[in-house]
Amino acid sequence: MIGVRLNTFNDNSGEPEQDANSALTELDKGLRSGKVGEQCEAIVRFPRLFEKYPFPILINSSFLKLADVFRMGNNFLRLWVLRVCQQSEKHLDKILNVDEFLRRIYSVLHSNDPVARALALRTLGAVAGIIPERQNVHHAIRRGLESHDNVEVDAAIYATTRFAAHSNSFAMAMCNKLSDMVECESTGAERRAKLVRALRTVHGGAVRAQGVLKLLRSLLERFPSSSSVRAAITALTAIAADTVVHVPDQVELLLNLAMNDARSAVRRAALLGLKKLAEHAALWPAECIQNLVHAATDAQDPEHTMLCLQVMQILVRCPAVCAATSSV
Repeated sequence: MIGVRLNTFNDNSGEPEQDANSALTELDKGLRSGKVGEQCEAIVRFPRLFEKYPFPILINSSFLKLADVFRMGNNFLRLWVLRVCQQSEKHLDKILNVDEFLRRIYSVLHSNDPVARALALRTLGAVAGIIPERQNVHHAIRRGLESHDNVEVDAAIYATTRFAAHSNSFAMAMCNKLSDMVECESTGAERRAKLVRALRTVHGGAVRAQGVLKLLRSLLERFPSSSSVRAAITALTAIAADTVVHVPDQVELLLNLAMNDARSAVRRAALLGLKKLAEHAALWPAECIQNLVHAATDAQDPEHTMLCLQVMQILVRCPAVCAATSSV
């Protein structure tokens, strides 16, 4: 009998048919174990349990148990609970007692341990879809961005991107905050790159998008490190693709970087951006298509030449591009 029960934790053996309650009971025993290894083993089985038994009552009970482990456990256990939340995102809307779940996770933000607070912020970010407008969480993220601990700040940046994707009001409120942090001279290149990626998620609305684009373009000159420039290129391209109206200007900017920047990584990032914007081929200025041909001809790196050809391959699918180039 003991051997059969242990088989429920073995992915490589045939799992006996259990009903949902007995499966949850088995994992609950692991969570209550005094051994960290057994607790971790139980935690990592929950995503599989949710896939097999996607019942709201079971999932609600499971997440409340995991939230208790998060509240009372150590940071190692919290990390695994975070992973479960990230892996089981499609089941989060089945949590019935959202307030109770949130209360248990949020309580860790009062810890004196910055790593514990960082894990709490990341977990809240992972479940942003079910708590998008919780003001106390919004304030906690803002406090995290102002922390002196790098791990906590990085976690707050992650949470910002997650909540901005679900809450327009939060995105609007955080746009200026992120912009100020990006422009701060004391912000390191790696941190700035992360902040720039976060700006991609808070640009909603034509007016805000225009302001974010202006800021990102200024970064190309003010902070010319490769990581900052590549992050700005990716963010600019994503915003241009979302807003569409900024595609022509972005194509010109990317072509200029692809043809003139001395750094191979930056040229590659620019060409990848052009490949993304090639889906909007009808908006490309005619001279940009000609410049792309020159860029392919002049490229010294075979990979860059291939990227140029891939962009052209997408462009020629558009009848307007074919008509424009044939008349030149």
